Amino acid sequence: MNGRHPATVGGSHGLATMLRILARIQLRGAVVWVLVLGASMIGTAASVAALYDTPAKIHTYAAAVTAGNALLAINGRVEGIDSLGGVVADEFGFMAAFLLPLLGVSLVARTTRREEESGRLELLLGGRIARHQPPLAALLVATATIALTGALFAAGLIGFGVPVAGSILYAESLTCLAFVFAGVAALLAQLSQHARGVYTWSLMVLAASYVLRGVGDVTGTWITWLSPLGWAEKAAPFGDQRWWTLAIPLAVGLTLGGVALRLAAGRDLGSALVRRGGGPQRASARLRNPIGLAVWIHRPGTLGWLAGGVLLAGMMGALSSQLVDAMAGNPALATAIGIAHSRPTDGLVAAVQLYLAVIAAGYVVQAIGTLRAEEADGRLETRLSGTLSRPRWLGSHALVVLAGLLAIVLGSSLVLGLTTALSVGDLGALGATMGAGLAYLPAELVLAGLALAVYGVRPRLFAVAWASYAVMTFIAFLGPGLKLHQWALDMSPTTHVGKPPAGTIQFGALTVMAGIAAALAAVGFTAFRRRGVPQG
Repeated sequence: MNGRHPATVGGSHGLATMLRILARIQLRGAVVWVLVLGASMIGTAASVAALYDTPAKIHTYAAAVTAGNALLAINGRVEGIDSLGGVVADEFGFMAAFLLPLLGVSLVARTTRREEESGRLELLLGGRIARHQPPLAALLVATATIALTGALFAAGLIGFGVPVAGSILYAESLTCLAFVFAGVAALLAQLSQHARGVYTWSLMVLAASYVLRGVGDVTGTWITWLSPLGWAEKAAPFGDQRWWTLAIPLAVGLTLGGVALRLAAGRDLGSALVRRGGGPQRASARLRNPIGLAVWIHRPGTLGWLAGGVLLAGMMGALSSQLVDAMAGNPALATAIGIAHSRPTDGLVAAVQLYLAVIAAGYVVQAIGTLRAEEADGRLETRLSGTLSRPRWLGSHALVVLAGLLAIVLGSSLVLGLTTALSVGDLGALGATMGAGLAYLPAELVLAGLALAVYGVRPRLFAVAWASYAVMTFIAFLGPGLKLHQWALDMSPTTHVGKPPAGTIQFGALTVMAGIAAALAAVGFTAFRRRGVPQG
């Protein structure tokens, strides 16, 4: 099956077959993405509309968050921020900058390189399906899901009083952003030999886009136009609307997708355009060890999430002096961005540590989700066919994931502490910053325990872990600023930490969360030892 397969084989019948197969594969994941993103946008719009219900309140918010250039690096430059839609866009901006690109990447990567890597795509291509039709079907299904998400965004905004034209343009700008990264993932699926490479390189493109957009907005230069995030921003749905900017991401996405289809039609199945040299004939002693192999499996994901945490920490630490000065001259700014405190530096560190905790929690969910891929692709059965026991295999991965979590927390906190100390001239902030990062460990372990329990009991329901992470992320980022009820805030484990170093660490709550995490992990280990392998 590694010979050439003419692109003309299959026709419309082959494409229809692939669409039905991929729609079935993607249904559960696509529904989760649409519901989570739609609920996040609608929840943001509802809370903003209730909280900023007069022009005076909206004007006060706009005056606060536009004081200085520091915040532009985080949420971007929102034109028309002195409107209801502008406030919604500013509040949702940070989440949208990461979740919409990840939507496009995940929908495509899962149904292209991962299917090819597992060997299932080879079975499909044995029939009358052309080489280019699987990635084409993946792009079509991803585009339909993205379009549905955008329609839900627009409907939610319109329903809460945002002007129709601005709502539609804002939703379209975000869907075009996701479409660009779907094209990026489709192209990377032809270049990289493994699905983890697609995710890693996609995240690197996203990080570069975020930096370019931030630099361009802060400096007020054309650099913003080099970033897909900048293209979405320049549409200015709530300011001087520029519908024509949508043509840029659409053209780039179509070009990337077209190149990906061309490459898929011409390359050998199972190969990649970026080839690595041949590996050794025998695995090293390190890879024959369960922990060594687990390290090798989780290393790309760990490095990717660590890079994201360090990037955010370094950027916020470097801007800390500007933010502190801006808050000193405008107390409303601190209130608007949720870090009001008698010591602005502590409030800023507390806010950034909350963001880093969300990144760390995302890592543990993704890392444990990797175990499901190992099982679904048949590699787990091979490992367990020898002398390796189930508890030892799962325990090795759990230890490596825990070590990766500590590396992300400590590395990001160290960068945040050093850059903040250098920026504000207070070296004493380093110790408090490190302690604040460690305080969030029990909250992050609750998500890890939940993911492990779901994997152990029913891997097919792993979307529950991601949905729980999405709820935690929404509450952490937007809950306090949108004045959610306390019972809603309490649904997130991060709420119970105490916002150190600005607030007092709640050691009792940390102990309870550590116990909950341990209990969930025990459920996962027990269920995994008893259930069948493999299990969907």
